Amino acid sequence: MAGFTKHDTFGFRLTYAKQHLTNHDRLIADLTHPVCGLELTEDMRACGCAHGQTGCRIWFDDAGSSSGRLDLQVHIEDAACEIAEFNQALTFTGSPSTEIMKVTGFPPDTTAPCEPGCHHRHGTLDHLRGMARARQEEREQLKRRGASC
Repeated sequence: MAGFTKHDTFGFRLTYAKQHLTNHDRLIADLTHPVCGLELTEDMRACGCAHGQTGCRIWFDDAGSSSGRLDLQVHIEDAACEIAEFNQALTFTGSPSTEIMKVTGFPPDTTAPCEPGCHHRHGTLDHLRGMARARQEEREQLKRRGASC
């Protein structure tokens, strides 16, 4: 999952391995449930699922008093190299092996060569490692200054 904000819009991009795709209509029903969900009304939908495309985008407006919008993007990924990258990120962040298997269908730390059609923009794991290093350096600097974390 990735998130972003733009003006008064909050966006979420949910990426699923093709074999683990969740029915997005069920996801939307849960998200907008009248008792347990968010107070949202669907505004517009660009759905390519019926046409074999790899994603959908659904916009919601706040049904309450605020003016915010939600941009929900559901993306289907079937490139093994992309799924392996998600798998490695989950492993690095400490997700339990059973959950990694459940989500990606592969054991922890699975690798896969890039396939034709891969966008070759891998880097999630390197980004996470860089963030972890930066946080560790911050903690070390605070310790040297005598501050407690």
